[in-house]
Amino acid sequence: MIPVSGQSRRVGQVAVAWLVLAGSVLVTSLLARPPQRGGGAHEPPLLPRKEVVLSVGAAYRHLVADYFWIQTLQATAKAWTPEQFRDIYDYAKLVIELDPDFRPVYGFAGGALPAQDKQGVWHNTRESTEFLEAGFRRFPDNVLLGILYAYNLSTFHKEFRKAADVLSQTARLPDAPSFLPALATRLYAQAGDFDLGLELATQVAESAEDPESKAVFERRVLQLKLERELKKVDAAIAEHVRLVGRPPRRVQELVDRGLLPRVPEDPFGGEILMGSDQRSYSSKERERLELRIDEGLQP
Repeated sequence: MIPVSGQSRRVGQVAVAWLVLAGSVLVTSLLARPPQRGGGAHEPPLLPRKEVVLSVGAAYRHLVADYFWIQTLQATAKAWTPEQFRDIYDYAKLVIELDPDFRPVYGFAGGALPAQDKQGVWHNTRESTEFLEAGFRRFPDNVLLGILYAYNLSTFHKEFRKAADVLSQTARLPDAPSFLPALATRLYAQAGDFDLGLELATQVAESAEDPESKAVFERRVLQLKLERELKKVDAAIAEHVRLVGRPPRRVQELVDRGLLPRVPEDPFGGEILMGSDQRSYSSKERERLELRIDEGLQP
């Protein structure tokens, strides 16, 4: 009998593993059914069901997951249309079903899925957010997933309060960028939840160790207080237009008609004025504390 070295035995084991993997992929592909999706000329990928993969090669599910991760990357490289980008969802979904702790898949798929058509309409945003939400729940200590998830919530779904909560949680991580608390407070303002925004800004201002950060968040507290008052004036202006058929000539007219109890005070020490766009502004702080969606997430 010819002795078999340890190295030869390991090579043989690896070869067997890859043969099992190849066999598993082949069998599962034959037993698979394509994902059920709406019609159209584009054909979705033919992928195995998770249950079939596990029944055929449960011991090698991580290898199978790696195989379909490669397929995910290849599908992304080939994609040109929103329908082709949608294929990323099917591949990546199978990967995390086989290996839920495969962290890179969540952020990659979440970022790669959204695609615009020729008319500029975004597609696959719901599928993208599904991945980012699942990744954020499974890996709450991952800063990138938190930022990407908040971006989707605010930009595609206009869920500003939820996005602010996600960023507020992410901002507490040790390696979080310093601008996240400021962005979270802006999102709270966009959602009209000024109390939470003020609480967060006040906490950061009080705990700031450098004078620059302290000054930034002390100013943010004033901006939040101002925006809270301006929202009330904006609502009164809209009600005036509805009742009278024209905007008021000045803010005092809103008080005279009983639409405001008083002219609000400007936390910056200026005067509350009406702009030509029928919105209110401070004479000292001209920029409103609102999220500029067309510019992305800005602090």
